Amino acid sequence: MKRGIKVVCSIFIIIGAVFAINSVLSYMLIDDLEDEVRYAMHEMYEQEEIETLFLGSSHVFCGYDPRVLDEILGENTYLAATPVQKVDGSYYLLKEVLKSNQIKKVYLDMYYVQYRDTPAQRGSLQMQWIYCITDNMKNNWNRIEFLLNASGSENYIEGFLPSARYGNYLLDWKRIERVIKGKRTSEYINYENVPSAFYKGAYVTPGEVGDPKMIANLDELGVAENIISEYSLRYLNKIVGLCKEEGIELVLVTAPFTDFYVQALGNYNTFYTYMKEYAKANAIEYCDFNLFRPELLAMEKDDFVDYHHLSGKGAVKYSTAFAKAMTSYDETERQELFYDSVQEKMDELSPRTMGILLQESKDEKGLYFLTTIANYNVDVEYRICTLDEQGVEKELIQDFSDGNMIKATQEETLYKITVRNKSTGEICEEGVTGL
Repeated sequence: MKRGIKVVCSIFIIIGAVFAINSVLSYMLIDDLEDEVRYAMHEMYEQEEIETLFLGSSHVFCGYDPRVLDEILGENTYLAATPVQKVDGSYYLLKEVLKSNQIKKVYLDMYYVQYRDTPAQRGSLQMQWIYCITDNMKNNWNRIEFLLNASGSENYIEGFLPSARYGNYLLDWKRIERVIKGKRTSEYINYENVPSAFYKGAYVTPGEVGDPKMIANLDELGVAENIISEYSLRYLNKIVGLCKEEGIELVLVTAPFTDFYVQALGNYNTFYTYMKEYAKANAIEYCDFNLFRPELLAMEKDDFVDYHHLSGKGAVKYSTAFAKAMTSYDETERQELFYDSVQEKMDELSPRTMGILLQESKDEKGLYFLTTIANYNVDVEYRICTLDEQGVEKELIQDFSDGNMIKATQEETLYKITVRNKSTGEICEEGVTGL
């Protein structure tokens, strides 16, 4: 009996020593002096009167302006959003916020990319977005459960002992000195280093306009046949169940992308239809603002910083339309504000080109085919040239012609692609891309 007690005590002592060493090494090695997520998570824990909570990834903290939401919704809103936030992260953040807030309503962002993976598929890049949450969570069972479920056992050491990720800096004394000095400042200790444009979980500068280049390689971003993974579905169901248990109204929402992105995906309607059916089966509401009628929300090019993130100007415009839709209509009326399908929307838009899609050949690596994305049949021709580091035209690969292929060189090169409507002679699209 005594021997057993000694063994148990020894185990606890060793575990305690390991975590104590990890704390010391984390303080020395982890450079989070300007980590915006650290600040945002701290602010989240400081909240005590949140009435309306938004959960999701960058489409939330770039897409919603709480200043607008608070005024129109008449409630205290907060965005518990983190980069590349998966649905399991949304679930555990919701549980954390509920500990100190009486939430009335939750808006969960439904960006299809974040619902496809499984823990076994999460490599180091994906795990860093999990760690940006868990590293800043309070040490409680939610954090432990999240880390145990979010990945395979091969990531447990780096998850529970964050300093293990930074072992390559162990002998970098200049870095260690800089990190320790930074962590001893009042700005760090008291969370006084407020990130620019941060407000209640959002990173929005009202009025800031974007200049997106509507050219993209979307080969790996299409909506998969397996629209939502079994793992993600389980956590989505957990959020639905938790909200019902707590008497919280849950609304699933997709913030708007550019029409170019929606049309270029080709099969986005598959995701939209799936989510509509899921919401109906669970007696909740789903609002996809990609299908919101343009007379209620007319998005312009400078409302975006890229083809699927809003600019500050776009966030204010969208937040206004979103909040009015949520307050001025009941659920039945609100559904009439949306198209029933992507095709229905595209058919009602005036004829337009939207951007340039690059698709790599399946037979020859480095060979890309060009497609002009439009909502009507348009005959185009392409001009392709390379650019130097200053953005000046360097070499003309082809003048305006029917050729729609680019063969990438071994060195990374910038290509400028110009699209001209053959029937009108009008330049309808232009973009720069690196291959």
